[in-house]
Amino acid sequence: MSADRPDPAVTAGGRPGAPAVENDGRRGPAIRGEGPPGPAVVEGGGPAVTDGGGSRGPAVAGKDPAGEGSPGLVVTEEGDWDGLAVTASGSGSGVPGSGVLWLHGYTMSAAIWPPLWERLPGHRHVAVDLPWHGRSRPPRDGEDRAALADLLVTRALEAGVRHVVALSFGTVVALEMALRHPRAFASWTLAAPSYAGGPQDRAVERHYLDLLLLRRGAGSRARTAALWMSYAPIFGGIAARPGARSALADVIGGHAWDELDGAGLRPLLEPRQPVARLAALAAPLLVLVGDGEIPAHRACAETIAAAAPRGFLRVLPGTGHLALLEEPRAVLEIVGAHIADADHTDQTDADHADADHADADHADADHADADHTDADHTDAADAADHADDVGRG
Repeated sequence: MSADRPDPAVTAGGRPGAPAVENDGRRGPAIRGEGPPGPAVVEGGGPAVTDGGGSRGPAVAGKDPAGEGSPGLVVTEEGDWDGLAVTASGSGSGVPGSGVLWLHGYTMSAAIWPPLWERLPGHRHVAVDLPWHGRSRPPRDGEDRAALADLLVTRALEAGVRHVVALSFGTVVALEMALRHPRAFASWTLAAPSYAGGPQDRAVERHYLDLLLLRRGAGSRARTAALWMSYAPIFGGIAARPGARSALADVIGGHAWDELDGAGLRPLLEPRQPVARLAALAAPLLVLVGDGEIPAHRACAETIAAAAPRGFLRVLPGTGHLALLEEPRAVLEIVGAHIADADHTDQTDADHADADHADADHADADHADADHTDADHTDAADAADHADDVGRG
């Protein structure tokens, strides 16, 4: 994929037609707007708990990725989903709302998310370290993108997740989840998206080759991370925000780079994803890109938004590839509105379904009463006829 991890360049189509796009045309950090309305369908559910280890970690007040200081104390707990490390907002925070699953970008981990969660109160937040990242294992032998997507959907539903938010490389995994389970969640948000087999950026591929050569030359983690973060099309926007860059560098600095050996991430990036099948997606899909986005990712975003029946492309002024981390306060207002709209629509649909069920029960009762009345009339008529027969006899 173009910005996070290159794979072979293959032109991929989507459903024709231009997605809805909103952009006020001005550059600057101020971003305001509502997410797209539209009905959402959700299946499954369950208790809002992490699965697996469940060991409770210490209270964490993470760095605000925008460098503005943490908006509040983020209490987290750690768990495990079949070898994939999970970080979640602690049950002690008393969060009653629907769950949100967060999927990170390449060389990042779940550690980028807790500082953002205070900006979306009222939800249970769950973040996963994807294979080769953070504290998670590499892909197992024979484990492909489909198997990973099935695992994440199953565990997420068990944890009470109703919404999915993904960034860059994480959007490839989220797309696989949506393609295989189009009715599993109430909303989807894809920021700086890509898809397997989609448009590629050749400069990113060359930069990745430089990383590979450095790794094979026994380059240190620090040198490899520094080379990776020097690539302006990906990190230029966040580099202009020193606090945000520092927080992200702390996370990327811990990346092991083991995926550069052997097949690496190839099982997750092949084969091509059939984006046109997003036509089956029932829930609203918000697609976010900065107005300084890499052209290949912008093309991916347009294709994805056009393919989904409730797809909506939002262009964020004054931001680049990592807009979600560059301007979290403003961008999360949009994401929060999108999630709230989906929850409201889902509740409205549930209320209508209950009302329809009640009407059906009432109609059945009326029908039963009518049948009973007809039976009474029939019995009375039979009795009268019998009396007449007796009288005539």
